Amino acid sequence: MSSTRTPHSQKSFGKYRPIAILGRGGMATVYLAAASGPGGFTKLVVIKELKPELAEEADYRSMFLEEARLAARLNHPNIVQTFEVVDEENVQFIVMEYLEGQSLRGLRGKVGAFGDALVAGQARIVADMLAGLHAAHELTDFDGRPLSVVHRDVSPHNVFVTYDGEVKLVDFGIAKAVDSSARTSTGAVKGKLAYMPPEQAFGLGVDRRADVF
Repeated sequence: MSSTRTPHSQKSFGKYRPIAILGRGGMATVYLAAASGPGGFTKLVVIKELKPELAEEADYRSMFLEEARLAARLNHPNIVQTFEVVDEENVQFIVMEYLEGQSLRGLRGKVGAFGDALVAGQARIVADMLAGLHAAHELTDFDGRPLSVVHRDVSPHNVFVTYDGEVKLVDFGIAKAVDSSARTSTGAVKGKLAYMPPEQAFGLGVDRRADVF
């Protein structure tokens, strides 16, 4: 994950100082930031901020906070870690771990990206990703009831491989859980068409099998 752009203005995220813009999406802007603490402590993090022009709209704010709430519950070595969720009057953002590496999409087609054991290397990436996905599928609430989480956007774009060889499933922005308060409009399609099963493409109800597809 490389920083390619510099923030146009010096935004403030409390103890987090934005360094560069990593990307912009329909709902959020993603920053590379530095967390500061006592004794000169500094740690790189990623901040995903709901766009200010959307924060005043209840539906967008609900969707963003739904993502944040779910992400904070997911705790597995093969899922990107969420450190903090901030919901204040003028700003809503999620603080996540910073990963040095590339998406699986970026690695595909690169000669030597997986070393000499090409097939074995790719198989390990898939196995690690599936371990993280299974953890999300098995997530329960605090009373032990299954949340029936569905990522809905499992693709090479959202599988991240660090330079240390760790594999992380990222971006649960359009994931759904059984206790979700943000509802998808009937017939609305979310995700990448090339990677979704027919049921999802037609806007029908999906379960964990959609992710495995």
